[in-house]
Amino acid sequence: MFVYLSAPDLALTQLLVEAATVILMMLALYWLPQESPPERSVARRTLHAIVACAAGLGAATVVWLVLAQPFDSISPYFLRTAVPLGGGSNAVNVIIVDYRAFDTLGEITVLGIAALVITALLHGRRPPEGRVVQLPGPTERNARPLMLKLVTRLLLPLAVLVTVHLFLRGHNLPGGGFIAGLVLAIAMMLLSLAHGEQWVNERLRPDFRDWIAAGLLIAALTGVGSWLLGHPFLTSTYDYPVLPLVGAVPLASASLFDLGVFLTVVGGTMVMLTAIGRLKLATGTGATRWN
Repeated sequence: MFVYLSAPDLALTQLLVEAATVILMMLALYWLPQESPPERSVARRTLHAIVACAAGLGAATVVWLVLAQPFDSISPYFLRTAVPLGGGSNAVNVIIVDYRAFDTLGEITVLGIAALVITALLHGRRPPEGRVVQLPGPTERNARPLMLKLVTRLLLPLAVLVTVHLFLRGHNLPGGGFIAGLVLAIAMMLLSLAHGEQWVNERLRPDFRDWIAAGLLIAALTGVGSWLLGHPFLTSTYDYPVLPLVGAVPLASASLFDLGVFLTVVGGTMVMLTAIGRLKLATGTGATRWN
């Protein structure tokens, strides 16, 4: 439906978000107890069913009442003014980084805070009772499929190239910082799954918490820059500078804000995924504890 309605950006975002969510869910499910707690009483289950049905019917009623009202969409305004006011023909990306930039700044801030909170909550936590995990031995660590290792090494440079392509074209064609960030994050996660986090840390040494901080700082400074020029916070501008041998190049200040979105999305996604993925049981002196 997104593609049919000329919104491939949203289709790509939906696909990539679902892929990252599946990885996150699989990592989380690994640490849940293998057996569920005992069933509650019939009265408690009946109460839960009533509350669930009431919530579902209430939400459906609200949606029906909203859709039954006269509808006057603001979409034509965005489509009409995306190029003259935002300097970009991709209305979806212009809305995200220009018209609703303050809303986007709040969203990436929430994403960064959530990632850091997950890391803090999982630090030093013990696994649920009855969940016993054996540490992999040297032979098991090297038992990852060779083809997976080779493919992921070749995939990372390609993913970086696709990331740069999606980021640079996002203001005028389907793409943008959010989609580009998800592409790079998933590629990095596949590299960790294929070689192990220790291998990735030894060679790349990434600290994705710094990516979150840098992304939020760049996005905020983009808004402050408009203040210094006497315009409201996060007001954007654009121009077409002429470069030698290249010609006129579209350049929008919103691209700096989009760079902040990109860094925060990569950092937040990777911090959340690796925070759960690195949890393992370590054998101490006479006890079993978490790393």
